Amino acid sequence: MTDKERNALYAKVSGSSFGDLLGFEPVESQPGHVKLRLPFSEKLLQSLGRVHGGVIFSLADHASGWAAFSTLDKDERCATLEMKINYIAAVHTEDCIAEAKVVHKGRTSIVVESEVKTVNDKLIARTLATFIVLKHRAEGGTGRD
Repeated sequence: MTDKERNALYAKVSGSSFGDLLGFEPVESQPGHVKLRLPFSEKLLQSLGRVHGGVIFSLADHASGWAAFSTLDKDERCATLEMKINYIAAVHTEDCIAEAKVVHKGRTSIVVESEVKTVNDKLIARTLATFIVLKHRAEGGTGRD
């Protein structure tokens, strides 16, 4: 991936409406490997004073999707097909980092593992996700070949 391609990817992911809503910040990116930061905000807490599990899942999904996307050809896109998460610990008031790595890239699917940790390296969750590879049609739509 060239610097120009990396910058374009950075702009695309950091400009995601959903990622912006939750406050995700790109930290590191290389083909097949991505780190995203989630700054702590009280708006992300559930009723027991912990960061909501859905927020943690979304952070991992976003990082995993970015990692998968970074391995694609120009005429390809991807979408989450399946994802599982193991929650290991709660987050109270710390920023979190999701690190996602592609472990398999096939013709039609990509498998990504991720870990979510606090900035103090406390393991919060692990995920395993499968993404479907879609061919991008010239007229702007997407579809499977």
